[in-house]
Amino acid sequence: MLTLSAIRANGFALVPLPENPIPAVKFSGNGDAEAVAPLDRFLKLLHKNLIDDESTEVHVDLGDLYFMNSSCLKAFVSWIYKVNTTGRQYQIHLQMNPRQPWQKRSLEPLKRLAPAVVVLEDRTATKTDTVTPAER
Repeated sequence: MLTLSAIRANGFALVPLPENPIPAVKFSGNGDAEAVAPLDRFLKLLHKNLIDDESTEVHVDLGDLYFMNSSCLKAFVSWIYKVNTTGRQYQIHLQMNPRQPWQKRSLEPLKRLAPAVVVLEDRTATKTDTVTPAER
C-alpha cells in the first residue's frame, strides 16, 4: 500500500490512488517548470515505497496531464533508469490519454529505454478529458 502524500500546487497534482488494489498514482494538470522538483521528489519516494512493499507493478494515470516539459520527462527517465538497473525491477504502466497525441510521441522513447519495465496503455477516455486545440 502506498504511503505517499498527495502533492497539489499551481497547475498540477500528484496523487496516490489508495483505493486501487495495484499501486497507482495520478499525475494531472501541467508538467511545467513548477512541477519538476515536486515530481522528482515524488518519483523517488514512490520508488522507495514500491521497493519496500516488494511491488511488482505500478500504474501511473496520465489521462489528465495536458503538458509535460523536457525536465519532467527527464524525471521519468531517471526513475525508469533506476528501476531498470537496480536489480529489483517492477513494471511501470503509463496510462495515456488517446485524446492527447503528444503523450504517445513523448512517452514512446521511455518504453524503448526499458522495454521490460515500461508498459504504455491507452486510458479509457472520460467526460473530463478535454480536446486539445489541434483536435478542434
